[in-house]
Amino acid sequence: MRTVIERLLYPIVAVAILGVDTVVASEALVALYNRGNEYYRAGDYEAAISAYERVVAQGLYNGEVYYNLGNAYFKNAQLGRAILSYERALMLMPDDRDVLANLQFANAQKVDRESEDEVNILTRVLQSFFAFFTLDELAVIVCVFVFCLGGVVVCWIFVPVRRLLWGGLVVVFVGGLLSSAAMLAFKAHQHSIPKAIILVDEAIGRSGPGRDFLQVFALHEGTKVEIERVEGGWLLVRLRSGLGGWVEARALERI
Repeated sequence: MRTVIERLLYPIVAVAILGVDTVVASEALVALYNRGNEYYRAGDYEAAISAYERVVAQGLYNGEVYYNLGNAYFKNAQLGRAILSYERALMLMPDDRDVLANLQFANAQKVDRESEDEVNILTRVLQSFFAFFTLDELAVIVCVFVFCLGGVVVCWIFVPVRRLLWGGLVVVFVGGLLSSAAMLAFKAHQHSIPKAIILVDEAIGRSGPGRDFLQVFALHEGTKVEIERVEGGWLLVRLRSGLGGWVEARALERI
């Protein structure tokens, strides 16, 4: 854990960070971000949080900013907002190892943690394989299979002497196309489902949208949920295990 803790102690220095996004930041915004880094290094985490939040509030949605914001929240003992910030950073930088490591470390501090025994080995392997590819990567893979399939069909037509070979390749590429397209569709569907993080110490899940309904479960700070419905000031949320219930909207924030 030492390397993870070290990453939590030292935020990423803003070297050309604000030049890689499509948003062109002003000099004042760059200075504000750098000031946040200085506050962080000085141990003034509340001031660092304020600076980073002001950067975000002015329209700079950058993975590095959210990553540093998550670090500041974590050091300020605000676990829920730290996880929320890491999740937002991960959406912008899905392959970043530092973000993944810090998010995993922060999730290990939660009260609500899914037991590994609840998921069998085969399911964990499939989940890891599915999570390995981003939406953009899957889209590229689908296009590659379409291109290769088209090429094989052309060869089938114009080079008939090797139709056995072309037929085998057609089967392979059709299978690859169908499986990658299915993964792309499922992942796109998963991304379309709004998700949120519990930010209060304890949020009560109820059988209906109101405090008079039966208590179903209790969720704690940092827990990630999917939002299925909104009714007044209540949200119908669902856990990874499938358990669902109504939670007050003020208890969580969307990623």
